[in-house]
Amino acid sequence: MKKLILFSLFAVLAVAVSAQTTTPRTKTGVRHDVRNLNYTHDTITDAVGADSVALATNSYIHTYRVVLVDSFTLKQPVVTRCYLGDELQIIASAASGTPTLKFTGSNWVTAGTATLSTGLRAVIRLVFDGAKWVEASRVVQ
Repeated sequence: MKKLILFSLFAVLAVAVSAQTTTPRTKTGVRHDVRNLNYTHDTITDAVGADSVALATNSYIHTYRVVLVDSFTLKQPVVTRCYLGDELQIIASAASGTPTLKFTGSNWVTAGTATLSTGLRAVIRLVFDGAKWVEASRVVQ
């Protein structure tokens, strides 16, 4: 009996300590004020060579403008402050050549590498499903 109680305690504790949340940032109650949602934007500039960054979003909609020079890798994203339904928008532009935007790590569910041409842009929209960032749409001009 003690083993069953101990196992149950560990199972409940493991679920309670989960890093990400499966509930929306807007909550689910009646008459909940959703006006406190926040929007954030950042710019990432690629330098010559193999560059990479791990994104750590903490807002309802986070937009990253990425200026690509050659190849740029988005590493395993930090999901500890992400909520179900959060959106991540990546607006990538090519300064010259045919640069690529790559996704690595297990917290991405994407269509893979985005390749751009000089002067063109890509808009990639991802939605957090409670565990991973899932690609919702991609437009590459």
